[in-house]
This record gives sequence, structure tokens and C-alpha cells, in this order.
Amino acid sequence: MKERNPKKKRPSADGSVSDLQRQYEEMEAQLDEAEETLRAIREGEVDAFAVSTAAGHRIYTLEGSDRAYRLLIEDIAEGALTLTGDGLILFCNRRFAEIVGKPIEKVIGSSIFTLISPADKQTVRTLLGNAPVSGARAEIPLKREGGMSVPVLLSATPLPETDPPGVCLVVTDLTGSRKLASPDHVAAGIAREIRNPLSKVNRFLSAFDEICQGSKTLEPKKKETANEFYLKAKSASEKIEEVIRRAMSPTTADTLKMTPIAINRCNEAAIRLTAPDLAKKGMKIRKKLRPTRGPPD
Repeated sequence: MKERNPKKKRPSADGSVSDLQRQYEEMEAQLDEAEETLRAIREGEVDAFAVSTAAGHRIYTLEGSDRAYRLLIEDIAEGALTLTGDGLILFCNRRFAEIVGKPIEKVIGSSIFTLISPADKQTVRTLLGNAPVSGARAEIPLKREGGMSVPVLLSATPLPETDPPGVCLVVTDLTGSRKLASPDHVAAGIAREIRNPLSKVNRFLSAFDEICQGSKTLEPKKKETANEFYLKAKSASEKIEEVIRRAMSPTTADTLKMTPIAINRCNEAAIRLTAPDLAKKGMKIRKKLRPTRGPPD
């Protein structure tokens, strides 16, 4: 009869079943843990992983698709903030902090109603109340640090995904658009529009004069007439240039002066300018000018 090796003991049936039962329970617990981890990742509850490596523990952060959105919100030209339905500010970007003149850390956690005058509080309450339905807009002044106010446009959008549901508010500074254009600014704008084509006219006049005066075939009489027209056009252009210069310098106060003019002389000059064109069309000018009293020389 072969002697049985005492070191190799065959496990009993009861022991084998208990080991398998324990391994099964451990694997089931690991599976539950893995499924819970995957669920947390899918639902955005995990921001980072701590991993043990040979070099020590390392932290790996997760970046979702909303990171680019957050960066965009931080850099947009409008103010942006999220708040609860009762006006508690949960988040704001740098631009909103600039509009109200406060550091971000002092804005977050405060109430939007601390930045609003009592007369506009009901307007904002209505705005926040209507936002979850269809969005809403309102124009109000916001109080800045120091007592000044800034006219803004508030655009509210619901945030139904938050718990409890909140509101996203986009704040547009209306300071620039509220500045009414003064007559001086309007005149300066018109002057700029006139200056460009006028410079082309001046170049054309100079070229016209050079061609006429340098021509060897043009009769002296016609050269004289051309030069006369050139001088009159150049004089008119210089007057327009002076008006443009004054219009583009609205800060210089111009003193209005009543200057007498020789009206008959002006009429004569106008007739001389228009007569050639009218004659070509078979038209004549009849003039009857009354003598003036002491016209200026």
C-alpha cells in the first residue's frame, strides 16, 4: 500500500466550498465597486484620480467638454453669472466683477439685490421668476462700488440641470451705446466723409492746371480762362478744407462773427461760373441788381 504524503493534504469538501464562496463574494464586491466608479465618472461626479505608481502617488484630473465653455465664459466681453432663483450669486466671470467694480471673491456668495436699487428690485424678481419659463430681459442700472451706477441689459436663461434649478444671467454694459452723439461729433463724422473725395478733387485740379499751363497747343485766351476756373475752384476747395478743419476740432470754440459781403459781387461771380454751361443749352441770364450800400472792397 502506497504511503500518502502527509504534506499534501487534500482539502475537504466543506473547505473548498467556503473558499469559493469567499472568492465569489470578493469578486462581487470588486465588481460593484467598479460599476459604482464607472457610474460616478459617467455622471460627472469624479474630477480626478489618485494613482499609486513606483514614483509615488500621482493625481490625474479629468477634463470634460465643459472646460472650453468655462474658458469662453471667463473671456467674453459681457458679464456672466449663475444664481439661484432667489438671487444668490453662485458664479461670476471677471467682466461682471469689472462692471460692478468689485473683486470676484466679494461678488460670489452675495445677493444680486445688493447691486440693485430698491426701485428695480421688483423688475429683477420678475426677471428671475420668468427665466425658467422662456427667458427674460430687462434694462436697469447696476450699482458700482463707490455709489455710481452703470446702465446694463440683463438677459436671463434657465438652468434646469442644476439642483435646485437656477438662472444664468448675461449682463451687457450699455454705457457706450447710451452716449448720445453731440452735434460736434456728428459734424466731425461728416467732415471725415467729405475730406477723402475732396482730396481727390484737389489732385485733379492740380493736374488739370499743369496740363493747361504746360500745353503748347492751347490758345493763350483759353489758358487764361482755364487758369481763372482753376483759381476759383481752388479757392472754393480751400474754404471747404477750412470748414472740415474746424468741424474736426470741436473742442475749439469758434466765435461767430457777422461779416458784411458784397452781394452783387457774389452774384456776378456766380453768373460768370454758370454762364458758359447755360449758353451751351441755349439759356440766357437776365440780371437786375440793386446798388449796394458801401460794399466792402
